[in-house]
Amino acid sequence: EAQIDSDPIVECAHRVHNLTEDMEYEFRVMAVNDAGVGAPSNISLPIKAAEPKDIPCAPSVVCVSDSTNTSISLEWTKPADDGGMEILGYIIEMVKREGAEWKRVNEELVAETNYVVTGLQTGAEYKFRVAAVNHVGRGEHKETPEPAQAVDRLTPPQVDIDATFKQTHIVKAGGSVCLGIHFRGKPIPTATWVKEEGELSVMSEITTTDGYSCLSIENCSRNDTGKYTVNLDNPSGSKAITFVVKVMDTPGPPQAVAFKEVSRDNSVSLGWLKPEHDGGSRIQCYVIEARPKGTDKWVVVGNTKNLTYVVEKLNKGDEYDFRVKAKNESGYSKPKETLAPVLVKEPHIEPAADLSEITNQLITCRSGSTFTIDVPISGRPAPKVTWKLEEMRLKNTDRVSIKVTKDRTKKKDEEKTNTVNSRIFKDHLGKKFTFIQVIFRQMERSQTLVLHLFINPSFKNPSGMSFSLNCETLKPTSK
Repeated sequence: EAQIDSDPIVECAHRVHNLTEDMEYEFRVMAVNDAGVGAPSNISLPIKAAEPKDIPCAPSVVCVSDSTNTSISLEWTKPADDGGMEILGYIIEMVKREGAEWKRVNEELVAETNYVVTGLQTGAEYKFRVAAVNHVGRGEHKETPEPAQAVDRLTPPQVDIDATFKQTHIVKAGGSVCLGIHFRGKPIPTATWVKEEGELSVMSEITTTDGYSCLSIENCSRNDTGKYTVNLDNPSGSKAITFVVKVMDTPGPPQAVAFKEVSRDNSVSLGWLKPEHDGGSRIQCYVIEARPKGTDKWVVVGNTKNLTYVVEKLNKGDEYDFRVKAKNESGYSKPKETLAPVLVKEPHIEPAADLSEITNQLITCRSGSTFTIDVPISGRPAPKVTWKLEEMRLKNTDRVSIKVTKDRTKKKDEEKTNTVNSRIFKDHLGKKFTFIQVIFRQMERSQTLVLHLFINPSFKNPSGMSFSLNCETLKPTSK
């Protein structure tokens, strides 16, 4: 007990200073005159030293968030001022659009800032208001800005995405993955899962509830790599979300492994296509293996990053099977073999002469100058090439030179020739020869020189020759 003031107070009211906040105090008052101090008054109720308390103000916003044929959902914000005391809850009241008497909706205070009013008349319009309550009492109310109708709302599908949502999933072979999506809409959308460029795995399972759908894949393999799309549909619209799944696995086998060419140096050229699946990581290289026919042992003969490879130093006359494996960071694929064994021997290709470079198969030059006939040839084994003038075989002379190239034969004539005309014939022995017509123009006369180019498939010298011919030594036929 403590005396607040040493001097008597004349007024019948007094403000007490320097109290401790949140501490409760009791007070009593005594009167004083010249005779002394009278008896004290009754002790007051305990009073806590705190800020003054009041009812809360109204919620800032009250709005309609959803509706059905028989219900309307409300949401609101907390009051900006709670009156200095904790909000105990909220009172919701409603009235029909044409009505005047507000009716309380909830018997108990609503602790949250949302409420679903049920049991409404389909199609009727209602107004709502919300008031907060604290220990002092009920505060001011806040009304919805306009009446709300009790009808079903149609909203297109929407996806709820949070911090845990991800569209790309990387999983090791043998692992599992779950592609989940939260969604909403009115009415509740249906969810359908599809895989781009393929069917869903037999190890996949789809679980769908109202507002959530999940595609689970167990024991993943490289075949599960790809894009998965969930399609959400309702009468108001549709929405699609695509997930990417990468399974870290060994690659699939190379495709279409085949030999392209057998060379005369006892080598075989192989080619193939990339695997359908890379196993989720870059193809590092391809490994080529060979097995002589009649044996069971496969031998590594090389590796490459390309889609072709030349296997060298094979035994002539032997047959070989070949296979190719792809490799990534997870390991090797299953091998892919050639369809049939390859016999190592020089291939036979029918001899041919290409006259397409000679326009209209005609070469023209002035008398006394030089002309050249240049004919590409091909064939395996390398053909023998022979030039003839009528029945006379042409050879190297001072005016005629024959040179060897890889795949061409050239004829160079000095001084006489003007034009060459060529045609290809094939005789009953399978040999090919080219008929070449050379036309000379001197003064007002023209002469024809007939040459024959023979290509013999049995001759194994290099496949191209060229020569120069002094036409003065020839006896052309007058025309």
